[in-house]
Amino acid sequence: MKLKTLLPLLLGFVLLIFMIWYVDLGRLYNAIVESSPVWILFNAVLVPPLFLLRAWRWRMLLTPIKNSVKFSSSFWITMIGYMVNMLIPIRLGGEFVRAYAMDGKEKTGFFQSLSSIAVERVLDLLGITLLGLMGVFLLPKEISLPVWFLDVLRVVGIFVVIALLGLMLGIRYERRLLSVVERIASAIPKLPHRWREKLVNFSKSVIDGAKGLSQSSSMLLFTLASTFAIWAIASLATFFTFKAFNYDVPITIILLGSMLVQLTFILPAPPGYIGTYEAFWSAIFIGLGLTRIDLILAAALVSHLIGNAFIITMGSIGVTSMGLSFKKVMAMKSVQ
Repeated sequence: MKLKTLLPLLLGFVLLIFMIWYVDLGRLYNAIVESSPVWILFNAVLVPPLFLLRAWRWRMLLTPIKNSVKFSSSFWITMIGYMVNMLIPIRLGGEFVRAYAMDGKEKTGFFQSLSSIAVERVLDLLGITLLGLMGVFLLPKEISLPVWFLDVLRVVGIFVVIALLGLMLGIRYERRLLSVVERIASAIPKLPHRWREKLVNFSKSVIDGAKGLSQSSSMLLFTLASTFAIWAIASLATFFTFKAFNYDVPITIILLGSMLVQLTFILPAPPGYIGTYEAFWSAIFIGLGLTRIDLILAAALVSHLIGNAFIITMGSIGVTSMGLSFKKVMAMKSVQ
């Protein structure tokens, strides 16, 4: 496990050093020194509301499972999950930790909690896609987007539509779906009865965890609104970052670039996203037409530093406030 962690970390540092060398350390240093601390502060101020909204949305999604989940639990467990995802190169680790920690703290059920987190991810993709579409519609006619960007937008959009339809149909026709699962389990030869029950119970837990989407029209509206707000704030933070370096980037490029940067987080990466965050950020914004490589990389470094500092700080506080230990938290992800 140490080798699996240290090798990607080393490669990430090599990638980061190469980018700094390619851009020129002097140019990069001047760009950072001459940046506006006020705009950087505006960026940093937006980070807490981003995670507070995430925690509140998760709490709402858990309401059908348990109506009295504490907001403090959802917030600190969210921060712990993001910290785990940042520290280890396997992206699903933090999601398992969140599900286990929430079940341990609020007795929501592991699979129900994990299912609600899966719903979160689908909603995030929906928010990212909507921002991408806004960027496409706002783009001036004289500017043409790369073919690869439109392909990414189509793929993500199709996946979101299929996932949402699947979730809504599963909730609406829960009894029929569970009946089908039970028949399939019964048709498997030599499958013990207890395993059939476990398969049916697992399917029911997954559906229960997704019911936050259908508990009421007002809650659904709030969930969708909070999702859009989350990604609007993320895009605004990117805008403030470029403003800090006095780089006037069109809002359409901000929206499109933010969408693609967020999509890269589903890919395997070194601990802390060292090197890969800066590489993806730079490649995306250069691909969308920006030319000041020194300012692009400087913006990526500042954005990365602010995000990581907040996640590590709040995640560490969360571990303590939840009565956990780092050893216990890291052990939770081993179930995957």
